[in-house]
Amino acid sequence: MYEGRIGPRIRGDQTWQERAACAVAAEVARDPDLFFPTAADDQRVALAKRICSSCQVRMACLETALDCGDTNGIRGGMTAAERKGARLGFERRCDSVRVMAALSGRDVHLTGAERQEFVRLASRSGTATLRVAEVLKVSEAHVKKLVRRERRKIAGASQGEQDASYATAEGVPA
Repeated sequence: MYEGRIGPRIRGDQTWQERAACAVAAEVARDPDLFFPTAADDQRVALAKRICSSCQVRMACLETALDCGDTNGIRGGMTAAERKGARLGFERRCDSVRVMAALSGRDVHLTGAERQEFVRLASRSGTATLRVAEVLKVSEAHVKKLVRRERRKIAGASQGEQDASYATAEGVPA
């Protein structure tokens, strides 16, 4: 999420760019390639990061760069090398707000962990297979497989809880 917007950015939404500090910075007008410095150009990197630090949509910029795997320039206040390090954590995030937004019909790009949570919630709430397929951009047959897998997990967890309560009732340590 980012300032000026309620909820997660919809897939493909680039309207935040109009409010970006780099779009109006005088330094960028003088040096259009400011946000694409060479790795050895510490002064230009520092200047670009300074502009990013005052930007109201910095997080949207960073999220977009991480979503699409952008490997060029300074985005969201981070160099390509810094984003590479942050990408793994980003891909593992599971933001419940984004998952619920997808469940309610918004076209939100979900990470792998968010996709798993989406399937879990969709299978428990009885969300239509076609709707789940549309959100995940997969076939209905694949969704049916994912839902079956999720139901097996739930059944396995329930069986494990029953076994533990039985063992405790019998005086056997769980």
